[in-house]
Amino acid sequence: MPRILVVPVSKKSSRMLLALLGSFLAAQAWAIDLITDAEARLPSAYAEGKRAGLTRGPGIEVQSPSGAVDKGAMALKVGFKPRGGVAIDPKSVRVVYMKSPAVDLTERVRTHVSESGIAIDGARVPAGEHQLKVDVADTEGRISSKLISFKAD
Repeated sequence: MPRILVVPVSKKSSRMLLALLGSFLAAQAWAIDLITDAEARLPSAYAEGKRAGLTRGPGIEVQSPSGAVDKGAMALKVGFKPRGGVAIDPKSVRVVYMKSPAVDLTERVRTHVSESGIAIDGARVPAGEHQLKVDVADTEGRISSKLISFKAD
């Protein structure tokens, strides 16, 4: 039978311990496993960032990641910009990990998506080079896509 050790502490110490525990649990609740180790081992489906013709779909601006990132706490911040006064459709957002076969990450990020973009502060990814494709459409169905390449250490 396991034993439980009870150590007497002052009220001030117990409040500090509870605050630290609360902060730890909150940080863990917001951290998501964006890419698993098994997904990272799949063959790459790397795509070149080609400039397409003129699009009237929403603008996509990648704020992070860029370059090398921390595999344990990567930020994924992508801004969406409406064009022509047409609103962004947040339900249209799709995030795909560029592997063969492609890995749809959309449901993992869904709670972090809004009309203004994607905002994740604590995404965990395996070490290595990764490429994501973000698609978004406006309420008139015009679609834009953006490739995001980064290396996690």
